This record gives sequence, C-alpha cells and structure tokens, in this order.
Amino acid sequence: MRSILSFLAFVALAGAVRPVRAQAGAAATEPVFLRAQKLVDAGQDSAVLGRALVDSVLRATPEDTPRYAEALFWRATLNKSAAGAERDYRRIVVEYVLSPRAQESLLRLAQLELTRNDRVAARTHLERLQREYPSGAASARGSAVLAQLAFRDGDDVVGCNAAAAARAGLPATEVELRNQLDYYGPRCANLASRLARDSAAATPGATPTSATTGDSAAASTRPTTTASREFSVQVAAFGTKAEASALAKRLSARGYTVRVVGERQPYRVRVGRYPTRTRADDAVRQMRRQNVRGIVVEAEPR
Repeated sequence: MRSILSFLAFVALAGAVRPVRAQAGAAATEPVFLRAQKLVDAGQDSAVLGRALVDSVLRATPEDTPRYAEALFWRATLNKSAAGAERDYRRIVVEYVLSPRAQESLLRLAQLELTRNDRVAARTHLERLQREYPSGAASARGSAVLAQLAFRDGDDVVGCNAAAAARAGLPATEVELRNQLDYYGPRCANLASRLARDSAAATPGATPTSATTGDSAAASTRPTTTASREFSVQVAAFGTKAEASALAKRLSARGYTVRVVGERQPYRVRVGRYPTRTRADDAVRQMRRQNVRGIVVEAEPR
C-alpha cells in the first residue's frame, strides 16, 4: 500500500492538482487565451508575446465583468512567477467568487501551499473549496487531497467526509484514484463504530448501534426507537471555534438548525436533532441534494 507521500504524488499525477492547461480545452475558453497558451508553450521568445496578449485583454476589459476574472485566471496560469500566479488566484477567490474559475483557483492555491509544505494553509483552501463549491471536477479532486491531509492530521471526521465527497464527484474513469480512496473505507467504518460507542457510553442505559459505511461514514441500516436518544447530522469538525462558528453561521443563513458542539477542539458543527437514526439518514439525503454533506452521529445530551 502506498505511503502518505506517494499517495499525494499519485493524486497529483491522477489529476487532483493537475495542470490547468490540461483542462483548458474542456472549458469554453476564448480563442485569445488558447492562442496565448500556445505562444507560451512554444518557447521563451514567443512566451513574452503570449503573456503580453493576456495583459492586453486585462487592460481592455472592465474589472467588474466575468471576462476580467477569466483573464486573471489565464494570467495566473501562464505566469512564470509563482508569486504572481498566487496573487491573481487569490484575487479571483476573493473578488470573483461566482466565477467558474474560482474553484480551480482555490485548488491551485492549495497546490502552491503544498509545494511550500504548508499543509495547514493548503487545508484551509481545500476546506473552503469543499464548503463553498461542493460540486464540480475541481471540488472532487480537492476533496481527494483534503481527505489525505485530514487523515494524516488525525482528523478522521473531516477525512471521511472528504473521501465520500471525492468518491461521489469523481468520474468513473478515475478508477485508480477511487481505489486509493477506498483504502480508507475500514478507517471510516471504525470511526462510525467508535462514534456510536462513545455516544452510547454518554447515555445511561443506551446500547451502541451498528454502523456501516457508504456515502456517509456513519450511516446505519438499523433504526432505533429508544426515546432518550437523539441523532444529529455532523457536517464538519474544526481545530478552532471561530472556523466552526463561521460555518454554522452560513448554514443557519440557509435555514438549517445548527449548533457548535465542544468546549475544546475538535469543535463539531451539527445540524438538527432527530428521534431515530432513520430520520437522521433521511436528513443526510435531503442535505446532500442541497450540496451539504454530513454523517449521522448520536446527539450530545441536552
């Protein structure tokens, strides 16, 4: 089985942080940007002309238009300086959050952080990518990297959520990457069992329920009718309360009954209280249709 570092290398090769140029033809890219890319690829002399071509588009385009964000993206992609590319990618994810290029820009920022061996910063970009852009090819590839980083940090809840999101979003052709993610299946099954045992131990007279893995790391096929027990959907766990509260605020604005659980890290973001696990499973499916992913856990005592 591959080590952590070899897995990251594999993910990069398989497309989790694939070069943007490999995808350019798939998006409806303007001919001017494709021409600029060809000039840059042709060599040093023509590369200057290619970058100048993109700069000319930026000068001629109003900053409050989608085309400006597209031009920023291509200037970053073709930039010979990592610092220059990072500056443009950051501007896209801050000022042009609705741009189709925002997802890929977040993924590229995470890649740049990983080249500096800053896994904390990389996770920040990848977690934002998963939260704010839960669907799309870039999100699926980002989730694959986030899963590995989270598991390496011992954050199994985030890791299992990210692995499930990656599997759900990856195309069927990504067979080997799916196999790599499936390697974490037993770990997520153990997590589900441990959460069930811990929750049962916190409730006098409760009996742990069985749990199986699927799209949710803690999904169960066995409903419960014990009146004293309740279930919730855990959406994420963070190392700081500020991060958990920020996500809770966004979910609350979307109409969810959400709370932050824990007096120390990890701070868990949970939605709702349900009388049976079956009802909680139904909530997970409904939330997934709204691009919100979570796992079923036994709710903490009131």
